[in-house]
Amino acid sequence: MTPAPLRVLFAVQGEGRGHLTQALALAAMLRRRGHQVVGALAGTSRWGDVPDFFRRDLGARVETVESPGFVADGDGRIRPLATLAVNLRHARRYAPSLDRITATLDRLEPDVVVNFYEGLMGLHSVLRGTDAPVVAVGHQFMTDHPEYPLLPGQPLQRVAMQGYTALVGSGAASRLALSFYDAPDHGATRVTPPLLRPQLAALADVPCDGSILVYLMEPAMAPQLVAWSDRHPEVRVHTFAAMAPHAHSPSLTFHGLSGTAFLQRMAAARGVVCTAGFETVSEAMWLGTPALMVPTPGHYEQRCNAVDAEAVGAGVRSAVLDLDPLLALLDGPAPDPTSFRAWVAKAEARAVGAIEEAAGRSPVGGDGAGDGQ
Repeated sequence: MTPAPLRVLFAVQGEGRGHLTQALALAAMLRRRGHQVVGALAGTSRWGDVPDFFRRDLGARVETVESPGFVADGDGRIRPLATLAVNLRHARRYAPSLDRITATLDRLEPDVVVNFYEGLMGLHSVLRGTDAPVVAVGHQFMTDHPEYPLLPGQPLQRVAMQGYTALVGSGAASRLALSFYDAPDHGATRVTPPLLRPQLAALADVPCDGSILVYLMEPAMAPQLVAWSDRHPEVRVHTFAAMAPHAHSPSLTFHGLSGTAFLQRMAAARGVVCTAGFETVSEAMWLGTPALMVPTPGHYEQRCNAVDAEAVGAGVRSAVLDLDPLLALLDGPAPDPTSFRAWVAKAEARAVGAIEEAAGRSPVGGDGAGDGQ
């Protein structure tokens, strides 16, 4: 007798596009395996809502809950002490969000909750618990792996990152550490390939248009890009950011956040500039597009990500938003994405297998979760 499809609820950190696109990718994988995504709870802070592409493409109802977020200064630099102080001061504001999570769990009765690095879901597990098992997903779980490069410096940021990651994983039946490369599982953490959207496959052979693509998680970094573009008007640059679309000049255009348009631009670009988040770098590696990784100022995790990705050939890193190192990299041979694509091809079996195991079922298909040797 064929078991009934699993009812899966997503909890997603809505700040930045990476967790959102991971959720879209996993939703498609679950549906291919016959399961159902019954809804999503998205934590939001500064921008108040998730991008339209997430609501449109998920294929399930998306509800938002107010969630803690980073505090940054004028140039986008993360301020850990201010972040802690502001979120503690506003702690009472998050109680209605916990109530909403409880109400959603009671209404939808999911078989499994998949948490894409949303801290409120972890806090809910600690304070109130849930009948449904939780599978926690995030590249951040790799930071506890012996093969991941934890850099010296920024002790407050490092402790804050590790503490938040521990909170997200609290009570989870499984923790999926998304990784640029295969590595042995570590304790209860399962090393898992990036969760990339299937639209990438249709973009593998898009011809290059000679442009440079830029993704800015922090709009405050835009003046640095404008200054560089004004010095290099011969280089065509397309930029995606959480700001109003506009053309700064014939050479520099700002676009609003759009998952589909961003991927299309990346497939055609000579190179991509990003703020060292995991998802964009993974997409660039799959497409064979060299990356310049510029960690958000003061963002410890992104500093580590940039070193990790550079070591596996994703591109080069820089402390400032200066595209000159990328232009120099583009003078060399183009990267071959074959081995990385083979690693990504294992994501569905491993991720969906872990969810099925959490629900007490035997995973369907080969190369499932837990075999990352």
